[in-house]
Amino acid sequence: MEPRPCQKFVVYLLFALSGFCALIYEVLWSKYLALTFGTTIGAVSIVTATFMAGLALGSYVFGRYTVDHDTNLLRVYAWLEVAIAGAALTFAPLLMMVERVYIFWTHMLPQAPWLTTSVNILFCALLLLPPAIFMGGTLPVMCRLFARRKCGGQIGRLYALNTLGATLGTFCAAFVLIPALGLSRTGYLAVALNLAVAAAAFALSRQFSTPPSAESSPPRHRDWSLDRKIHRPLLIAVGLVGFFTLAYQILWTRVLMLFLGNTVYAFALMLSTYLVGVALGAALYARLVHPNINEKRLFCLLTLLMGLAVLASAPFYDQLAQAFQFAHDVSGDRWWHLSLLSYLIVFAVLGLPTLLSGALLPAAVAILDPGRRHTGEGVGLVVLHDTLGSVFGALAAGFVLLPLLGPLDSFRLLALANLVLGLWLVFHFRLGRPLLRIIPVTAAVLAAVLFLPLEWDAKLMNSGVYIYAPKYRALGGMQGALADETILEVIKGRDTTVAVFESADGGVRFFTVNGKTDGGTGRDRYTQTLIGQLPLFAHPAPREVLVIGLGTGITLRGLSAHPTERIDCVEISPEVVRAEKYFREANGQVLDDPKIRLFVQDGRNLLLTRDQSYDVIVSQPSNPWQSGNANLFTLDFYRLAAAHLNEGGIFGQWLGLYDMTPDNLRLAVRTLMEVFPEVQVFHSGADLILIASQTPVEFDYQGMARRFAHPTLAAVMRTIDLGSPGDLIAGHYLYGSQSLRSFAGSGAPFNTDDRPVLEHAARYNLGQNTLGEFQQANMQGLLAARGSNLLPLTNFGTTPQEFAAALHDLGDGYARVGMTAEAEHFHRRAVEIQREPPTNGRGG
Repeated sequence: MEPRPCQKFVVYLLFALSGFCALIYEVLWSKYLALTFGTTIGAVSIVTATFMAGLALGSYVFGRYTVDHDTNLLRVYAWLEVAIAGAALTFAPLLMMVERVYIFWTHMLPQAPWLTTSVNILFCALLLLPPAIFMGGTLPVMCRLFARRKCGGQIGRLYALNTLGATLGTFCAAFVLIPALGLSRTGYLAVALNLAVAAAAFALSRQFSTPPSAESSPPRHRDWSLDRKIHRPLLIAVGLVGFFTLAYQILWTRVLMLFLGNTVYAFALMLSTYLVGVALGAALYARLVHPNINEKRLFCLLTLLMGLAVLASAPFYDQLAQAFQFAHDVSGDRWWHLSLLSYLIVFAVLGLPTLLSGALLPAAVAILDPGRRHTGEGVGLVVLHDTLGSVFGALAAGFVLLPLLGPLDSFRLLALANLVLGLWLVFHFRLGRPLLRIIPVTAAVLAAVLFLPLEWDAKLMNSGVYIYAPKYRALGGMQGALADETILEVIKGRDTTVAVFESADGGVRFFTVNGKTDGGTGRDRYTQTLIGQLPLFAHPAPREVLVIGLGTGITLRGLSAHPTERIDCVEISPEVVRAEKYFREANGQVLDDPKIRLFVQDGRNLLLTRDQSYDVIVSQPSNPWQSGNANLFTLDFYRLAAAHLNEGGIFGQWLGLYDMTPDNLRLAVRTLMEVFPEVQVFHSGADLILIASQTPVEFDYQGMARRFAHPTLAAVMRTIDLGSPGDLIAGHYLYGSQSLRSFAGSGAPFNTDDRPVLEHAARYNLGQNTLGEFQQANMQGLLAARGSNLLPLTNFGTTPQEFAAALHDLGDGYARVGMTAEAEHFHRRAVEIQREPPTNGRGG
């Protein structure tokens, strides 16, 4: 029997909640798997492709072999929801087991990365395929439940509701649930919702079923399921539409990331906007379709319009920088206002193409016309081809088009192929005459876009408006602020765009990653040098060293002058590695050093999958609010790093003061000190350099002096105006563990993998007027906690002359930075030591 209106409403609500939970799971599982397999685009693509392949397989299998043969479809749906909840509950424990096996195989096959990748795919399949298959089965079940003779409109309605739920799931997971509850509790909430949906479906299933006699289709000359040759061209077209749609999504994400930033909020905003467009398209199709509509003509028209929309708009995406600058200007420090305006801008870009895409799937089912008897199989076939096309589209865009062509030419090529598909369908369905009017429009757009020399403005594309909007506003506009800079090269990769800039006078070079400056030869040189040198000065004999993050390569320069034997450097972005050639004069061609080995992979994944232990680990990722980098500021990462340090090992951590609220800075410091309780704090401009260990940190003064005397290291330190240990200590030392603990406070909370507070703090940091205030407030808080403890220095010398010379050097260092009281103190002590030998070799 047919569901009554009130029952229909409840079922619709359940299906929307199912989509809500499905996208929460996808967000959570992608995060969990990134912590194990890394956040490289390869790892992320494998996870996404595996998940979507599971959806395709589930839709086909349940549609073909279960849905059309069961008389109580709501009961089937309820059991699917139970299975999804069960798979979600077992995901975390299974991931722990998989992680151990994955690490074992990586250790066993260190020289076979292709085999390791195969193992990665296998493990992702074991984890993701079962729940994804169950999720994929829900759409055919629901479509079969509401099936009619002409069911395209009803399928469009169901597809829209499920996608709308997915949209809300994406938005709530990133913006509300994970920041408030953390990953695990958000997962438990989704499981509870799945079980509630299942319980409601079980209750409704007792009220009505679908008897076979009521669903029979009118007799046909042959069984619908055998008409494969007739269906094949349309199914191929559906697969190609899925290919184009997901390829467009990957490209849009890469472009919009330059204007929105590499944050969890940006990804959620882009994905939710995409899903809203798809849902609106399906809903509009359901609303406007009528029994006499020509579905074939409509399918061709939608396909052509989708290609035209992308082809006509893509050349002007660089102007989005101005639109987002306007959004920042009118929003000020109102983050939700900025988010709303950003959402509208993104929808203006994605809205029309995704709306057209959302209408294509129900239109394809309507063309297949499976009837009530074969609705499940028909929907399953369409979803199978659409999803498999989407998988290949995502992989092709990420691994082929972006590296080879870059975003703009990739858009052009895809849109052209999209139009060719539409025109082929016109002729295949013999619809040339009714659609002749669109051919001149298509030809005009093709001529304008393909043959005019349109290129994006590289400065606008790499302006980093999401973080530098206040600066551009203060300088009178973006174009004027960028006028004095020249771009040497833009390196476009799969998930990163690196732009190398040079100042007008040629004196400073710097590079940006997705618009944000991440290193250069200006004032940044001080921090880049000190973050590498200070941890090695703190260790008496640093033999094995790991540096996480290549940057300009300046951090690595001079490390060989210490008593090192091997220096490993891991950099996640191959585009940053390519940009290093522009900084070889500044870094002394450091990658040619035989002691240095460069690994291009995720830094956390490298530690997870290797047995190597180090004397010193230096962590200098970019900011902790950036997705991916955020994984290197958690309690779990610090524990992993500590497990790879030899006894007495040193951990060096960079923290910026300028884009973290005081509370979040305290949280970051407290998290570090939970694992490394002994910390000495140095500062360089707007940056903190934390020298941390699980044992007391001491600096051997005479050992530092001997290393300063090494010609290579002396040349490096002169580039940052340091000529001796006294200059280093006086100019950059802040204080030690006692004062830092007073600043950070005690007890929980911490920044963890499960509660990534700092990653979700981007809402307080990006593009606000308060960046300078953050830096000032953080420094004031640090100084307010300053106690009487001084840098623990040992081995001032074995003779009064050496001791006095060391103290005199410290006095000179303080005199150079204008700290006259400290300078007089050390100079006076130097004179006293020459008169009266010390009783021990400690001081400070």
